[in-house]
Amino acid sequence: MARFTQYPAATSPTDYTDATNFLIETPDGDIKLASLEGLSTFFCSAQCTSLTIASADVLQLNSTPLTIVDAPGAGFAIEVISASVKIDFNKTPYATEATIYIQTSGANSPQAKCSFLDATLTRSSRFENSFVSSSTDTQIISNAALEVTCPSSPTAGDSDIEVFVYYRIISV
Repeated sequence: MARFTQYPAATSPTDYTDATNFLIETPDGDIKLASLEGLSTFFCSAQCTSLTIASADVLQLNSTPLTIVDAPGAGFAIEVISASVKIDFNKTPYATEATIYIQTSGANSPQAKCSFLDATLTRSSRFENSFVSSSTDTQIISNAALEVTCPSSPTAGDSDIEVFVYYRIISV
């Protein structure tokens, strides 16, 4: 088996698979076998995804949150690194509720929020990261999906939105 430094540079995303193994020398001279999958887990590989939400579903986000990232499995959780949203403005702005959340299912505090739904033109915006405000708030929960939701139901509005999330799976 070749050492990591002996592998040629990757030229496409499929050059190395999760099953690819490397020999790594520790500071004390020991040689260890590592898989690309193991290294990705150790270094918390970042991923991105997006979700297009039809206007009818935007109106229901408070009562029917939509999953943007599935639960990662026991012992793992989803941490939002950054997020953005685009509204494809149609004719009527959303009213009453302008804020949308990216929140772990079952948590009582969002990971990110954006006051955006009352837009009157097609535009994009970044979410701001949210921080817990008390010792009893929950935000990142093991084996729970990441959802797009609203603190209350918007009224009116007829524009589709698209949410983009850059996240990583962490061990908890």
